[in-house]
Amino acid sequence: MRTAASLPVALALSVASPALAQPLPSIDARTWRPSSDPQANLVLEPTATPGPWVWSASAWVGYAQSPVLLRDAASGAISSRPVEHQATTDVVAGVGLGDRASVGVDVPAVVWQDGTSPLPATVVTGSVPSTALGDVALLAKAAVLEGDRRKPRAFGLALLGAVTLPTGDRAGFAGDGSATVAVRLLAEYRAGAGAVSASVGYLLRTEHSTWPDASVGGEVFGDEIPWSLGLVLRPRAIGAAIDPGDRQRWELAAHGWLPAGPVAPFGLGGRGASILSPALLAVDDRIALGHFGDVFVLFGADVGLDQSVGVPLLRGVAAIGWTPRSHDADDDGVPDDVDRCPDLPEDHDGIQDDDGCPDDDADGDGILDTDDACPLVPGIWRDDPRTNGCPDADDARGPPYNRRP
Repeated sequence: MRTAASLPVALALSVASPALAQPLPSIDARTWRPSSDPQANLVLEPTATPGPWVWSASAWVGYAQSPVLLRDAASGAISSRPVEHQATTDVVAGVGLGDRASVGVDVPAVVWQDGTSPLPATVVTGSVPSTALGDVALLAKAAVLEGDRRKPRAFGLALLGAVTLPTGDRAGFAGDGSATVAVRLLAEYRAGAGAVSASVGYLLRTEHSTWPDASVGGEVFGDEIPWSLGLVLRPRAIGAAIDPGDRQRWELAAHGWLPAGPVAPFGLGGRGASILSPALLAVDDRIALGHFGDVFVLFGADVGLDQSVGVPLLRGVAAIGWTPRSHDADDDGVPDDVDRCPDLPEDHDGIQDDDGCPDDDADGDGILDTDDACPLVPGIWRDDPRTNGCPDADDARGPPYNRRP
């Protein structure tokens, strides 16, 4: 997480400044926190909740290159690197409450970091610790609008909440020194094997912090406007050979925040706005493991798009999680391992009720016959209605599997 805070030339003369009222930097310089939803990727998560009493646990590890930098205000050159390398962990757990709510907790920690030492008292009180506990976060989600799983296209809305507690080390760039409260509105549009998601919200800091010290032109860390925008895609939609078991989900997402006060966004609040508006681009692959996919692993990277506070040159992330759950995703009484339509409930009308597919999906490919251009041949979702529901043209099984209308 690269902290590109501007420092005037006076930084070199600030070593002998008087004692500070609270430890510096007193900011949480991390620009990413994992979700407690068991179906989440690195940044994005679905609007749906896990379900009643469905619990999950996961462990995340990350490495950030050049996470905390200080720059001279006049030249823009890097004057010091308080943290050159940083390795972090997050232990996350969550549980569903009813059909439309869930809660979770994230316990972050810095397991190792190093950088320039010693640093002026206007930058760090004492020294940057090599290990540090982060601010613990209490997470919550409420589904406002659930998309109909029977339809290949659906729109969903959810409210996300987070409260962080001042448990982090203030001198280790891991703690704000006060509580924060955040609320975000998450929107999701699902279309076949993909989904587009966006979120925007507001984060309230109960106490603002200035870093570096105000005597050397430090910036005020106040309220924020967090945002995210991205795409999640099941690679099987591109070609069945890429992911024969339909176990992967790829993500490409941008995320960050804007200052909301006392510094205004978009440069309206002075020079501080540019370094308080982090923007990052994340890419990752989430892979389900096991017979029912109760275990998942994730590998991803987060790339900094600017030089704002908390933006790394590169962050690598890996995770493993476990979600013991009901193995009947559509609640139709047909187990997922024999359900030909695990996302579409059986209609139990006395006609082929043991295959798990409603009678309006004759080939059992999860695409309703009304939208299926090949209703009797299993295929994949496509945006083109002329080929939607048809298999790949180069399907090795030959006719009629590779037939096009």
